[in-house]
Amino acid sequence: MRRRGVIIEITDKEVVVEIQDPTRTCGSCKGCIRLTPDRPPEDYIVRTRKPRNHYEVGDEVILDGEIGPLVKALIVLYGIPFASLFIGYVVTRLISGSDPMAGLGGVAGLLLGAVIARKLTRRFFDHDAEFRIVARACS
Repeated sequence: MRRRGVIIEITDKEVVVEIQDPTRTCGSCKGCIRLTPDRPPEDYIVRTRKPRNHYEVGDEVILDGEIGPLVKALIVLYGIPFASLFIGYVVTRLISGSDPMAGLGGVAGLLLGAVIARKLTRRFFDHDAEFRIVARACS
């Protein structure tokens, strides 16, 4: 996951980069839907290890972040409720022998799976993606 940003501070061990807001970067094309309201500016501040290359405050850089934890979180958030929907349906159908009751069991399984998935995701994926500077951005 690549992002563009501007270096706002450099210390001995780290570089502080302000990531550009995606709505400012792509303009007003309305190609994507924002699912959250306006975010505060501090949500776009990233601290990363100081790279080997020499950068100065004000340089525009390209940051590369981990995509693996995001994919795992999505699999957990969608996979567990989806699987629990079918498990709830099948178990309730075997116990009751009734389709309407099995449908209710499926809905109950879906809701239970959603609660479990949310708790697991928050426990295992409690940190933000780590970014590293990969290149200087061209203007």
